Amino acid sequence: MHILGFDCYGHDSAAAIVRDGEMLGLVEEERFLRRKHVADFPRHSIEWCCEIAGIRPQDLDHVVYYWDPKAARLQRAWHVLRHLPRSIDLIRSRGDKESAMLRLRKTLVGELGLTDRTKIHFAPHHLCHAASSFLTSAFDKAAILSIDAAGEWDCTWMGIGDGLDLHPLQRMHFPNSLGLLYGAVTEFLGYRFASGEGKVMGLAPYGDPQRYLKIFEDIVRLKPEGGYEIDLSYFTYHYRGRPNWFSPKFHEALGPTRDSEGELTQHYMDVAAALQLRTEQVGLHMAKWLREKTGLDRVCLAGGVCLNSVMNGRILLEGVFDEVIVQPAANDAGTALGACYWLWNTVMRQPRTYRFDHAYFGPWWEDDACGEAVDRLIQDRAQVKVERIDDEEKLTAHAARLLVDGKILGWFQGRMEMGPRALGNRSILTDPRSNEMKDLLNARVKFREGFRPFAPSVLEEKTGEWFSSGYPSPYMILVYDVLEHQREKVPAITHVDGTGRVQSINKEHNPRYHRLVEHFEALTGVPMILNTSFNIRGEPIVHTPDQAIECFLKTGMDALFLGPYCLEKQTESAARELDADQLVAAHASAAMMDNRTP
Repeated sequence: MHILGFDCYGHDSAAAIVRDGEMLGLVEEERFLRRKHVADFPRHSIEWCCEIAGIRPQDLDHVVYYWDPKAARLQRAWHVLRHLPRSIDLIRSRGDKESAMLRLRKTLVGELGLTDRTKIHFAPHHLCHAASSFLTSAFDKAAILSIDAAGEWDCTWMGIGDGLDLHPLQRMHFPNSLGLLYGAVTEFLGYRFASGEGKVMGLAPYGDPQRYLKIFEDIVRLKPEGGYEIDLSYFTYHYRGRPNWFSPKFHEALGPTRDSEGELTQHYMDVAAALQLRTEQVGLHMAKWLREKTGLDRVCLAGGVCLNSVMNGRILLEGVFDEVIVQPAANDAGTALGACYWLWNTVMRQPRTYRFDHAYFGPWWEDDACGEAVDRLIQDRAQVKVERIDDEEKLTAHAARLLVDGKILGWFQGRMEMGPRALGNRSILTDPRSNEMKDLLNARVKFREGFRPFAPSVLEEKTGEWFSSGYPSPYMILVYDVLEHQREKVPAITHVDGTGRVQSINKEHNPRYHRLVEHFEALTGVPMILNTSFNIRGEPIVHTPDQAIECFLKTGMDALFLGPYCLEKQTESAARELDADQLVAAHASAAMMDNRTP
């Protein structure tokens, strides 16, 4: 039996496919369309899922959509009526999305040729988030916390996963949304909703949270039973579309909105710091209530707000729960996976036989396809040396030596990761010991803001020797303190507040990447490397060998490991030797991509 789950018309469109309870693949539509966080119907993703399953779309037994457009219709209608005539703008902004959802059956028939053979299901949004984390975990029973901008009506869902079932305990309804609050302030700070929240999290340590914390304590108030409430007098998002989300009261308290190209002053850093701290406080408040209410020591997290790795890390490190599982595609892309298992386990009552233990479920390219791309795009072998290395030990050892020499590597291996984090298969890698490497990467490879940190990929078995916890963090979604006596050894991955967004590498799940870091440790004594996603600012992570080569050629990367191929620029240091015209062109291209509407 083949079940396809998908999401679209919101953000982060994706599709996943499951055969008889086994996960076969998940991919985000942005990787095909080359636009980040797209909301489009994921035709390319669905076709790829069917291709790897060896079937046609018409052969699918079940298709599950991540949203029930008929749920909470009375609540939404009453909300609009209460706020008329101001809510006319809300009707306009949401109308196209809801109309598209209601036409989804026709779209599936028209785009994919589905017939009556395929059963179509509409799953509750937060149950898809919950299922993606709990039903694929090893836990028979666990607390569940799902936090995002909004589902059909719920913005936060707290409950218990027990066997095949997902039981709600507490819900926060629209417009009381921690996700919309964080997203709105993200736009206030000059970044994009549902895209720039990670930038705000990275910016926050540069600010003083106490300067505006009392304002944010007023904006979002803690309530009994793990609840919270947004003071809507600061906002207009509950009856207006983007970008007009703020009332005069908000601007009186926090000043004018920052232009996306405007100066990033200390004021805006302090706002980011206060927002981030209050988000952590609210997340901890909910998690503590869940622990007390359920008596369980395990929690499964999902929803876009649970991409906030600092909040997640505090839930673990402060002992609220002993075990914390976070869905790596915690945003809406992960609901494609959750939709499949909601149907298979909860609705169909099939036993839970599948355990999610790695994120490498995307497309892959055979060695021959990599070689064809090299032959097609590398014309001047005097400028770029090409070597094929079929011995994996030699390949990883050579890559480690280049890292020790201060080189910046593109790393394109195996199946693409699902979710927003590069986890060692579509990554840019370099030496974490270099004081200057963070600035060099941001300016001449990633073409992004200088305040943004980079993550460490550390051998799982050595994590506790370098960070404040040895608890596995395979998806770069938990932030730990770098141990104080180790910080001066790895400055490139140590953020300004002394933390690192850790990816622990498991030998079984990614043996080639693990072996690379083992070689680096043998040469340096440091069991980690710096890992960032294989893209430039504003573009999705590279999808094809051609895209990997093109990104390698137009940035300051020194070498590219593409399957068995090693491509090395014949320069002293590519990042340092980019000329002014190249830098201007690359920055302009990145800025243009970054400002696209999602």
